[in-house]
Amino acid sequence: MPDNRSDQLMTIHRRLFHCFGQPGPYLMLDPVSQLVMGLVGGRTRGDVSSAAFLRLARRFSGWEDLRDASVTEIRTIIADVTFSELKAPRLKAALQAVTASQSTLTLDFLAELSVSSGLCWLERLPGVGRKTAATVLNFSTLRRRALVVDTHNLRVFQRLGLVRPQDGAIEVYETLVPLLPHDWQARDFDDHHQLVKMLGQRLCRPTSPVCSVCPLRDLCRYGTAQLD
Repeated sequence: MPDNRSDQLMTIHRRLFHCFGQPGPYLMLDPVSQLVMGLVGGRTRGDVSSAAFLRLARRFSGWEDLRDASVTEIRTIIADVTFSELKAPRLKAALQAVTASQSTLTLDFLAELSVSSGLCWLERLPGVGRKTAATVLNFSTLRRRALVVDTHNLRVFQRLGLVRPQDGAIEVYETLVPLLPHDWQARDFDDHHQLVKMLGQRLCRPTSPVCSVCPLRDLCRYGTAQLD
């Protein structure tokens, strides 16, 4: 049977664009700031994680000061994010690891690496998984062709049947990125992530999904089963 998932992904993108409109505009942080944002934000509502990031930015004059702060102080500042007791030491350790590797706190060198090499380098940092690594490459001023797969994206792709139910972020990334258009730029990858995320937040929710009005219902294994 031919693999038509590339065509499906383009249909999904067009329909979600028609449904939700053009995502953005986007605020692109420098790569180290995006790393801090990513490490703070995992499994936390966007408004809560953004507020915690802003508190860190106001408290420390530079990320070097955050790197050199005590874990206790960092945890106090980000206390309302999920798993703050794990994120505080990982955040400090990640910034220390970057500095140890580059002799200064910078990720600008990632612009010279391939996307796959950049992902591998970032994923060696404490607390950094595929989602955070991809946000540093795609969301930041590096603006590379990396697809961010968060919990909403993962759920939507699984329900659509594009990936296996047991697949995690890395498996989904490795499966779907080669199927996306080769002429897509970083902005297109970001748009696709945001459109699928909006579907997951508004309609394809973890519980009580609204399959009856979903623009992808005829393409979705889960939705078809729910409406039968």
